[in-house]
Amino acid sequence: MIRLILGDLIDNLRIWLGAALIAAVAAVVGAIVASDIQTATQVGGTAGLALYGISGTVILFSAVTSVVVLGSITNLTVALHQRSYALWQLVGLGPQQVRRVVKAQLALMALIGGAAGCAAAVPLLRPLFAFCFADVPQLRDITPAFSPVAAGAVIAYVLVTVLLGGSRGARRAAQTPAIQALREPEAPTKGMSTTRWLTGAALFLILIGIVVSLPGAEPEKAATSLMLIGPLTAGLLSALSPVFMVALLRTWTAVVPLSLPGWWHLARQATAHHASQSSAVITPLVMAVSLVGGLYASQGTASGGDTLSTGGVVLLLGGPLLLSLTGATVTLFMAGRQRDREVALLLVSGGTTATVVAAVVSEAVIYVTTAVLLAVPTVLATGLIGAWALDVPPVFGLGAAATVVVASLVLIATAAVVPALLALRKNTVRMLAAE
Repeated sequence: MIRLILGDLIDNLRIWLGAALIAAVAAVVGAIVASDIQTATQVGGTAGLALYGISGTVILFSAVTSVVVLGSITNLTVALHQRSYALWQLVGLGPQQVRRVVKAQLALMALIGGAAGCAAAVPLLRPLFAFCFADVPQLRDITPAFSPVAAGAVIAYVLVTVLLGGSRGARRAAQTPAIQALREPEAPTKGMSTTRWLTGAALFLILIGIVVSLPGAEPEKAATSLMLIGPLTAGLLSALSPVFMVALLRTWTAVVPLSLPGWWHLARQATAHHASQSSAVITPLVMAVSLVGGLYASQGTASGGDTLSTGGVVLLLGGPLLLSLTGATVTLFMAGRQRDREVALLLVSGGTTATVVAAVVSEAVIYVTTAVLLAVPTVLATGLIGAWALDVPPVFGLGAAATVVVASLVLIATAAVVPALLALRKNTVRMLAAE
């Protein structure tokens, strides 16, 4: 069993490296939160209370983001291995054995990534604290603490989140008939699980509770509550994504005129067909736009248009935003083998280099546009709800959201084009013959 686990990790190194990188980034974000809490405990007094207050918001932002991103990535990791799992069943492994192997692989990836992330975070904590608290006299000279016990807690959190996020994928890998998995490039999208329904219902009730509690609240407290609408709504959309994601992709892309060249329609079919990959790219982007736009909308509405300090934005959103954008970008790196085959098929059917590049750029546009369609209403709702509750003019934070959208498009387009260009340089016959 150990040889099988390690052999598959080596054979599919590109996929597992991507997954481990996301686990490492999640651990860096978790280490920052753990350091805030441990430092607050050691410092005590007014400075400690201030750190506790800050860390509460950061914890929520980071927790929701890591659950969404790690859940998407781990499920994609399993989806990209469907053919391997089918072959294992054909050579005699039972469903429960496949399930145990998948969980062991996910655990190993989480442990490696979590340990690497904690190690990488150690030299970053002091300069990060100095930058974020430069304008806060009582905090700027504090030395952040991060003990081995805190690192162990962060690694454990990453491990549990990865295993819970990948449990549905592991179950699907064990239950999918071997012949079907060999025949289909990607297993058909399953319906909603009980866990997803319960998670969605819980997030919806929390959002309703936040909105109901806003009227009559002090502006400062209202700003904190409004801040939560963006990430919680993004989490709700992620939980319910199997219900609407493919339908949304097909619906809005069908509005584009049929007179467009074939590369647009290739991109449209590819994003809808590879549902796991599309969801793993889009949901982190929704989170990124909702976080930034929602923060600026909530603070601007509650404070009458006052701007946030750069240090405050980095402290609250730096980690979650880094995790979201990295998760969306690395997803396309992980699916490189799948991209190789698609490029080879396109070339043998008469496509040109220009067709390949235009198709993958169109995929990036579809991913980012879909994320915008889901996230921008949340940002607008944050400003409108704040204006209703506080009886003030709304601020929408669309400028900040647009900055994230442009950065996302550049990152996603680059992550899509580079593997396609590398695939164009490979032997077409060998790419088609590969698994």
